[in-house]
Amino acid sequence: MKHASQIRRLGITAVVLGLLMGLVAFFLIPVAASGFAAKEAVEEPVPPVLAPAAATALPPLDPAAPAPVAAVLAAKLDPILSAAPADASVSAGVIDVASGETLYSHAGDQPGIPASSLKVFTAIAAMQVIGEDHRFTTRAVLADPNTVVLVGGGDVLLGAGTGAESASGRAGLETLARRAAKSLVAARAAGETADAVSVQLDDSLFAGPALNPDWDASLVTTNNIAPLSPVALYGARANANPKAERVGDPGMYAATTFAKALRTAVGSAAGGPQVATEVTRSAPGVQGTELGAVTSATLGEQVRFMLEVSDNYVAEALGRLVAVKLGQPGDYTHGAAAVKQALADLGIDTTGMALTDTSGLANTNRVSPLALARALAYAATSEHAALRNLGYGLPVAGATGTLSTRLGAVDTRGMVRAKTGSLMEVSSLSGLTVTRDGRALAFSILVNTRDRTIGPQRQLLDAAGAALTRCGCS
Repeated sequence: MKHASQIRRLGITAVVLGLLMGLVAFFLIPVAASGFAAKEAVEEPVPPVLAPAAATALPPLDPAAPAPVAAVLAAKLDPILSAAPADASVSAGVIDVASGETLYSHAGDQPGIPASSLKVFTAIAAMQVIGEDHRFTTRAVLADPNTVVLVGGGDVLLGAGTGAESASGRAGLETLARRAAKSLVAARAAGETADAVSVQLDDSLFAGPALNPDWDASLVTTNNIAPLSPVALYGARANANPKAERVGDPGMYAATTFAKALRTAVGSAAGGPQVATEVTRSAPGVQGTELGAVTSATLGEQVRFMLEVSDNYVAEALGRLVAVKLGQPGDYTHGAAAVKQALADLGIDTTGMALTDTSGLANTNRVSPLALARALAYAATSEHAALRNLGYGLPVAGATGTLSTRLGAVDTRGMVRAKTGSLMEVSSLSGLTVTRDGRALAFSILVNTRDRTIGPQRQLLDAAGAALTRCGCS
């Protein structure tokens, strides 16, 4: 297969990955001193780095580190996975990154519900198709003498103010309003506008239903998702607080915020037209004179944000944007198909894969753990730098994102980088780690139970991740 041959050709790159993972963990992630106790796992946005703790030395990473012996590795993992409840469905796969060989499979080729581990696929597709350095542009356009149109260009992490250093809120609607106001004043002086203008919203970049019919209605009421729009504040949240409620019409909420800021900005200048604060939707594909524009954080930064805090809204927007980049409609159906196609185009095996969204919220998604592990191994050894960077965007055990309170022991903190996943009766963990011998592994574990709990058996997933990291197994 294409991805296997690339892995064989770039085996040295895999060793570099292992070295870099260790170095990043040592220099950037404070490793807890003995006695660190992990708190109860809660998948919510958290500060990017924990308070400094006493550092301890990491094990050396040997360029000639031996690969785990499959039978020895199985002897470590089998007892952990078999401890799941009798009615639980557990599947797992482990890949040796340097060789691409499958070291472990427990129903590894069996498609299961991936939950948010699916975001790994979305990240790979977006980085490959759209590009790590791409920035999304939000524009204000004078469509005619009476109408200013806010045109959504795919940035769903806009801010209300003048911008922020973080990926969420990097481009500010207040900044856009000030730029547009300056242009409006000049246009009014030139007789190109009426005495009053209204504001409209062009959110036609995305098509089809704003909500995926495969999503349970409770996902909206619990703030896990909101109707999709190509223009939104803070991932469709009411304000910059990462726990703020998501709004019912994110595009209109953003446009109304812009209209108010534009009215204020024009009002503070002399000679501009009156600006109405009531907003309506425009016809699609608005043409006109650009009054101002703001650009988002890079796609690479947005992908990292999405992976660290497991933001469903950003993941769904990226899926639709991949479809648009490929010349397809920006709806949920084409978004999921475009992500799968992007994986196939890279040579990643998609046999048995069924994607119905790009966030992992739908319990109709079907992905095998070996497919996830192979994709992670492929990215880690890819000839494309953007894909090699994917591993550094994953949550870091005991330190960042949704792994900040998990795998916090001295020998796992900073060593495991993985995407978590939680749905009703579903848990998953998919990522990269370095063994005690210094060998880089890609892994994925999916657990499905019938206990009606959110994210069940996380302790099993963490125990398996710890076993991989602690394994000499040679």
